[in-house]
Amino acid sequence: MGLGTRASVEKTLSCFRARWWTGGDLNPRPPECKMINDAIWENFGTWLLKTHKQRNAKEALRNAKKYAAILEKPSMASQLLMLNKDLRRVAMSSLSNLSKYLGVYDQWKQTIRNYGLKWENTTSLETFLSILNSNLEETEIWLRQVIKKLPSDYSTILVFDVLTGLRPSEAAMSCKLITDLSNMNKLDSYLDGDLMMLQHFRFPDLFLRKSKNAYISFITPELLQLVLRTKPSIKYSAIDTMIGRQGFNTRTKQLRKLYATRLRNDLPQELVDLLQGRISQTIFMKFYYKPLLRDIQQKTIKALQPLQMELLSQIQ
Repeated sequence: MGLGTRASVEKTLSCFRARWWTGGDLNPRPPECKMINDAIWENFGTWLLKTHKQRNAKEALRNAKKYAAILEKPSMASQLLMLNKDLRRVAMSSLSNLSKYLGVYDQWKQTIRNYGLKWENTTSLETFLSILNSNLEETEIWLRQVIKKLPSDYSTILVFDVLTGLRPSEAAMSCKLITDLSNMNKLDSYLDGDLMMLQHFRFPDLFLRKSKNAYISFITPELLQLVLRTKPSIKYSAIDTMIGRQGFNTRTKQLRKLYATRLRNDLPQELVDLLQGRISQTIFMKFYYKPLLRDIQQKTIKALQPLQMELLSQIQ
């Protein structure tokens, strides 16, 4: 950080601290402060990229800019109470990151306490209603219809998505990585050919995040050949756009649920969680549950084989 930028950060910090200790809006004449300048925002964006994927970092930066005034004037925090819990959680997360970067995290925590702000997660009732309202049969019908309409490289990513259980964005990245590494004759750095296992953990910058990491996925030679033949190199956002242009609603996020539901018929919950990156930290999982990868691979392929045969025939 250059001297000019460092001076700007110090000036901003002194402003925030002055506003805080003088009581913010309770002071009729608070110290004058220039808003965070472009250089500070740029450096904050770079700082976010150390712990966030690019897309998430951009979203955090955008929301931080939107709600930054709350750190300067805590009385404005009441605005967050008017948001629904999802928007409030995103706003609070962005402000937490910004306050840590600016060195005013303690003040922000005090604002959270003063206004009774809470990090609300999905309730049990909401989870139940989500299950009740999810119609995976309709999702299967939607998938069959969509892959017939889309170009083959787009359809390949959707089929790859539902057969690996990855998030849509991860499926797009994985297909592109397979294509790129194959062109460089380095596919074995990603694919364990003996187990037909994609080793996402070898590419942490692409696949590892704060929670529910994608560590491994099992695929079949047929699915691999489809990817190598169509060579998808598309971003997830482009897929959603193309689906909309064909007159369909987007159901891509339900493909992960469809994968897990299919597996649950043949595999215990612990293995489904393992394949989707939900790894328990219990003593049992840490020290006693040591399933053989070969056994997991065989059961996974068996559970998904009927769905794979149907979908691959739709593309070909």
